[in-house]
Amino acid sequence: MKEDKENMQESVEQLAEMRFGTKLAEFRKMFAPRQLTIIEVEGKMAVLKPITASEMAKHSMILADEENGGLDKSLRYLLETLWLDGDEELRNDEEYFISAMLSVQNVIVLKKSRSAKL
Repeated sequence: MKEDKENMQESVEQLAEMRFGTKLAEFRKMFAPRQLTIIEVEGKMAVLKPITASEMAKHSMILADEENGGLDKSLRYLLETLWLDGDEELRNDEEYFISAMLSVQNVIVLKKSRSAKL
């Protein structure tokens, strides 16, 4: 299972290298040491920058706003804010966006932490 996930990741990385070429290297250098996120849905691809603390906070605020926010709007916010380059269908075509939403959620990967009350 782990091997399949690694092979899939390598495959997406190779597709991204071919699709975005030198731009991908420039983006990597710009945001190093943090990692970019590549989204691929049926051949459509996008490159997303790493999320910042302020973007995470705004995402959380939109998500919590029951009247004017919600999951859809918070993920649309993230996709728009983190977007560096890619196929516009991922942002504008509902069928692609629905699939991309799951990948956008994966942008919020946190380091493991522990806490204790003393």
